[in-house]
Amino acid sequence: MRPKFLVVSLLFNLLFLYGNAATEYVGNNLLLLLGFNTASKDFKPIKEFWLLDKNFENNYGGIKLSVNSITDKVEGILIAGENYQANGTKFLKCCSALPYGILLSDDTAALQTKLGGGQKLVGRNAMKFYQDKIAVEVSFTNANFETIGSVKFFNEAKVVPIEVKTAEQKKTSYAKIKNQEKYKQLEKATFLEIPLAEINKNTPALSTFKQAVLDVFKSYRESNFYSIKSSSKSSSNFWNYKFAYTTKLKIPGEKFNMLYSFPFYQSPLDFVSVIKEADAVDQSFVSSYKDFEKKLTENFSVSEGWTASCLANKESKVLSDLQFSNDKYGSVILDYSKNPKGKHILYLRFLLYSN
Repeated sequence: MRPKFLVVSLLFNLLFLYGNAATEYVGNNLLLLLGFNTASKDFKPIKEFWLLDKNFENNYGGIKLSVNSITDKVEGILIAGENYQANGTKFLKCCSALPYGILLSDDTAALQTKLGGGQKLVGRNAMKFYQDKIAVEVSFTNANFETIGSVKFFNEAKVVPIEVKTAEQKKTSYAKIKNQEKYKQLEKATFLEIPLAEINKNTPALSTFKQAVLDVFKSYRESNFYSIKSSSKSSSNFWNYKFAYTTKLKIPGEKFNMLYSFPFYQSPLDFVSVIKEADAVDQSFVSSYKDFEKKLTENFSVSEGWTASCLANKESKVLSDLQFSNDKYGSVILDYSKNPKGKHILYLRFLLYSN
């Protein structure tokens, strides 16, 4: 009886240990990997548990660790959804237990309940949340923010926004130093100040198109768009944004523009200018694209610090996305898109720099 008892006891202990190991590196315990030294011997069981390859990833397990090549420490943990693709790796499956009780089936409302208020990342189908000193970046598979593609965890303390002064406050500040020798240098360096060459009496005035585009950047910088926000926009829009508003701005040649908060009512405002909407891409659609391509090229030149680049567009081989960027302002992009309902749109979107 004694040998049989020993065998049963040994099996029980093995099952107990296995059960602990099976949950040791999932759920909130997964966050213990942040800062872990991958060169240490203690990392071996973690590597074996997740079956990590030499790149510290497992595409069948849906996990990838970002490791600092100098310190050998884990700086980020990416949990990928099924068939999610990143940097040439296609993740086929996903682990079952994520930190903070997150599920890849969660919608934005569920994420907000679990993680608190989040912020939409400009120019990306992603949102960022904070839990103490850990940032949680949730990427979605499309602009509708319906399906989670991946969740990344990394150390980052939440940054308290810098107070943005109003135009009146700026005017007061300038008045105090107007007679100082450094005034001219400050005026040149101030964000969104029109270059002196442009306001010189010997140079032509800004075109209405260029001034309108610059006013978009200026409104964001001075008031986060609240200075141009008008009434709620009742008509539907291409993206089905629920919290949309009309504005006091008008960009020549556009059909309409709007401000919107997505996905939540309290989400930061973004600006978009719709040029053309249609059920099919015909010659008039292409003509509108070429017209705005010409306007952007003529008004935002290299001599003034703007760089132009074509961005590959998966939805069209003819109409590429055209981006004009400036280190002082941000970027304005001539963008073509098609939604699942077969609607086509040509619009200007903005990537806005906060400082």
